[in-house]
Amino acid sequence: MPSATNWRVVLEYDGAAFNGWQSQPQGRCIQDVVEHALSRLLGGEAVTVHASGRTDAGVHALGQVCSFRAHADRPPERMLAGLNALLPPDVSCLEATPAPPDFHARFSATGKRYRYVIRVGPGRSALRRGRCWPIHWPLDVSAMEDALRRLVGRLDFTSFRAAGCSASSPVRTVDQMALLQVDDELHIEVHGEGFLRHMVRNIVGSAVDVGLGKRPPSWFDELIDRRDRSLAGRTAPGAGLYLVEVDYPATLTRS
Repeated sequence: MPSATNWRVVLEYDGAAFNGWQSQPQGRCIQDVVEHALSRLLGGEAVTVHASGRTDAGVHALGQVCSFRAHADRPPERMLAGLNALLPPDVSCLEATPAPPDFHARFSATGKRYRYVIRVGPGRSALRRGRCWPIHWPLDVSAMEDALRRLVGRLDFTSFRAAGCSASSPVRTVDQMALLQVDDELHIEVHGEGFLRHMVRNIVGSAVDVGLGKRPPSWFDELIDRRDRSLAGRTAPGAGLYLVEVDYPATLTRS
């Protein structure tokens, strides 16, 4: 049998109809449909696909990076075209390239960028259903910006960590936090070395409480100091969250 090739693929998906990335006994999962498509493309070979991170139910991706090893020989252009022919309409492959043997989508990652989309205004949008968090009351954008900038740095994010998070440490480095107005939407852009489970969604939920005037921006300082999830705001819906891109060392992005 020929030696296995290590592959790097970049996926885009609409997470609305999925129970998240990770394969599980019940529910439609992105990992399952990707591995099924690859098995068909590779002549029945079973492969295990590793993602940069396990996005939750309803969460979307613009640039989810995955890796897997396959013995079947396929040129990159055929891998890309074949995957897109076999994947369901709500998942697409943007790139498919051989990677260095030591590349791993999760363990080689050095940073990630997430975007959270909030639609602000009355009524509802049929076309953006399942792709944003609709807030029907005005938000104080300046207060939200003030709160969010307090989370830039290397901090203990226990107050923004889900109860079931298995990470060994709650300390993370966030190097960028921006709030952008895009027509009737607010985009919260976050970049960091890595994130705890529900961390971005918990930050957004708390930022919305600040925007609604329920809490002052200085509340975020208290949340960091107190290290207590029960003191922070709600978890924002998964529908508004997008994994935008994943960072890797340049030496590991080419074979």
